[in-house]
Amino acid sequence: NLEATQPYGVAPDGRRIYADLDDLDIGNLTSLTNFSGGSSNTLSLAWSNQWDNGIDASVSYAIQDITSVSEGTSSRGISNWRNIMATDRNFPEPRRSPYEISSALKGSFGYEMEFGQIEGRLDVFAQHATGSRYAYTFDVHWSNPLFGRAGLGEGPYDNDPLYIPTSADDPLVVFSSRVDVDQFFDYVEANGISSGIQEPFGFHADPSTLIDLRLQFDIPTGEVMNFLGDDTRTSVVFDIENVLNLLNSEWGVYHVGPRYRAVNIIQADLVTVADVAENGVDGASALRGDDPRLACPTQSSCVYRFRDFDADNPSFTNSARSIYQMKLGIRLDF
Repeated sequence: NLEATQPYGVAPDGRRIYADLDDLDIGNLTSLTNFSGGSSNTLSLAWSNQWDNGIDASVSYAIQDITSVSEGTSSRGISNWRNIMATDRNFPEPRRSPYEISSALKGSFGYEMEFGQIEGRLDVFAQHATGSRYAYTFDVHWSNPLFGRAGLGEGPYDNDPLYIPTSADDPLVVFSSRVDVDQFFDYVEANGISSGIQEPFGFHADPSTLIDLRLQFDIPTGEVMNFLGDDTRTSVVFDIENVLNLLNSEWGVYHVGPRYRAVNIIQADLVTVADVAENGVDGASALRGDDPRLACPTQSSCVYRFRDFDADNPSFTNSARSIYQMKLGIRLDF
C-alpha cells in the first residue's frame, strides 16, 4: 500500500478504482501466491456395445463445472495479473473457467464386413458440444484504463467486465451523442445480456455438430506381390471429415468465441456527476491517467459515459474446421 496510490476510488457500480502506476511513474510489485478456491467438477456417462453381426456403437455425454482464479495465460507474473478477468483483479474470486466445455455429446458407430478375403470396416464419429466461453467487456485504451493500470508500460487489456445499464435512464451511465442508444439496447436484448456487471466468461459460443466418416479395406495381395512375401497386405483408407458440410454447405459449421474471449463492445469514460450537470454529457471532461482514483472518492461521485458502441458478433466460424475434407491413403504391409 504505497502512500502515493492511496486512497482508492470507487466506480459507479461499486468496483474499486486503483492508481495508474504508469501515470505515477511507479514500477510493479507482483505477489505470487497459492489459492485454494478453484474447483473442477465433471460428470460423464458412457455406454458401448459390440454385437456378433459386426456392429459396434458407443455414446458418451459429459458436463463440466469448472471455476478458476487465474487464467494462467502467460509466463510472467505481471502479464498473468493483467490477463485476469475479474471485477477486482487484485482480489479475484473463483469464477467460471474460460476453458470449461459446458457439455459434450459424442457417439460412434462401426461395422465390420467381409467380401471374400477382403476385410472392410465402416466407422462414423459424431460430436455435439457447446462453444468456447467469453464475456462482454469494456474496450479500454492506454490513455483510459478506467480502473487503474500497471506500471512500466504494461498497458491494460480489454478484460474488465462490462456494466450493462438497466435502461437509458440508469443513473450510473450517461450516453454521448455518438451512441445509438436504441441500437445498443436492441443488441443487449438480442444477445440475452442481463443488466449489471457481467459475469466473467458467462457466455459461450454457439454449439457445433461435426460428423466424420472412415471406410477401410484390408486386402491380401501376397499372390499378386509374392516377391514381397506371401503375407503382403494392402490397406486402403478413405476419410471424410465433416460429412455434414459435404451434404450441405451451411451444415457442419464449427463455432468459436471471440479472440481473447472478450467482446469489447463499449468504449467508456469516467466523468464526474458535477461536470455532467454543469457542462452536459458531451461537454464533460474525461478523467484520464490517475484522475479517476482521485475524482471518484465515492460511488455517487462519477458516472460511466458510454461514448462508442460496436455491435460485435460474439460467435465466429472457424473456417478451417467448417469445411469438409476427403483423404485417401494406401498402406502396404509385408
